[in-house]
Amino acid sequence: MHSLTLALLDTLPAPYRLRLQHEEDEAFAAALYGATRDDLRQMPAEPAFIEQLIAMQRRMQSHGYRQSFPQAAYLVLQQDNISIGRLVIERCDAVLHLVDIAVLPEVRGQGAASIVLRGLQALAEAQQLAIHLSVNRNNGGARKLYLRLGFQVQGENEVQEHLVWSATPCR
Repeated sequence: MHSLTLALLDTLPAPYRLRLQHEEDEAFAAALYGATRDDLRQMPAEPAFIEQLIAMQRRMQSHGYRQSFPQAAYLVLQQDNISIGRLVIERCDAVLHLVDIAVLPEVRGQGAASIVLRGLQALAEAQQLAIHLSVNRNNGGARKLYLRLGFQVQGENEVQEHLVWSATPCR
């Protein structure tokens, strides 16, 4: 396990903690992904078809992450030993890629993602790393959170904005 991942596991205050994702977490990971896809559930189609589409999209996302970020660490976010979210990160040289962060809808807005992101920022600052991430342009809540925590837009396309955070201001 990468030293960055080990350091991150110990950064969160109680009642939160991060731990490595295991095969036993597969059902949780699938449910979490499904909980983030209300966009697909709004489609005018049979519920069974929608669920198949969500499962296919999840497999494609997982495959894409493993192709683009082969050394990524997959972590489960817990609150009081209950799984509430997931974090996927990869370090490459002086960059920490925040590949994915997701929390269950019922715990959004309660500070869990902010705590995780501040932990990442503290770790990145201590190790002199920049944090890079992409956010869907339609995800206004996440975008607002990133900007509030000091991330800056560095680029965009039709679907995503690319954000960067660094403890040292860019010149």
